[in-house]
Amino acid sequence: MKSVLYEREGGIGKVILNRPEKGNAFNRRMLAELREILAHVSEDGSLRVLLITGRGKHFCAGGDLNWMREMGKAPYDENYEDALSLYDTYAALEDVPVPVISLVKGAVRGGGMGIVAVSDIAIAVRTATFSFSEVKIGLVPSVVSSFAIRRIGYARARRFFLTGEVFSSETAKEIGLVDLVVEGEDELLEEGLKFAREIEKNAPKAVRMTKRLLRLYKPHQSEGFRHITSHILAVVRAGDEAQEGMGAFLNKKKPSWAR
Repeated sequence: MKSVLYEREGGIGKVILNRPEKGNAFNRRMLAELREILAHVSEDGSLRVLLITGRGKHFCAGGDLNWMREMGKAPYDENYEDALSLYDTYAALEDVPVPVISLVKGAVRGGGMGIVAVSDIAIAVRTATFSFSEVKIGLVPSVVSSFAIRRIGYARARRFFLTGEVFSSETAKEIGLVDLVVEGEDELLEEGLKFAREIEKNAPKAVRMTKRLLRLYKPHQSEGFRHITSHILAVVRAGDEAQEGMGAFLNKKKPSWAR
């Protein structure tokens, strides 16, 4: 079974994260499949809007900790290249030439926050919950930071990156992570399609050019950020704290620093 699915109806495409048994947490295969789909989407001149959602209960629980833990045990070069692939996946989603709309439900954790952050429009069910949870398990929101800080701002990142607290859809809207909160999943798709149809009323070349224009205003993203944030992820997940924290989470125990 593919870990990412793609559907299209008219000018609207839909990417579906498809690891529901893992909360749609991503691993190397999932990231590769997502980049492949995004490359195809980016070459489709007749596409008007792209929706992204998760199959099952959750949107995206971040990185699969079994994969993250194993990468932390790999040689540095392999670990580092793998971290670059995560950065490149976020960048590829952000650079899709048509508007991207995230339909968010359930849990959004760690790296899943990056998918929301790079979306042009994000809609969340009221019961969805969010967390930059990396510090809870000995990791750092390194790669995701370049994308998330542009969405929520530096001051808010200081709080939420450092506390790792779980927060509501309403708080996510207040800090600018999501644009609209709806009551249920039926409304989630309905509102997503409303935005998509509103965009379809606009001149298609003008919309694509506007996305190109917006990419000129991207602080905190450069080749330097790509390398340093990937290096930080590679180093940190190989460290003792991350290995302990991920292992503790997987074994449903508390790490030594937990109070």
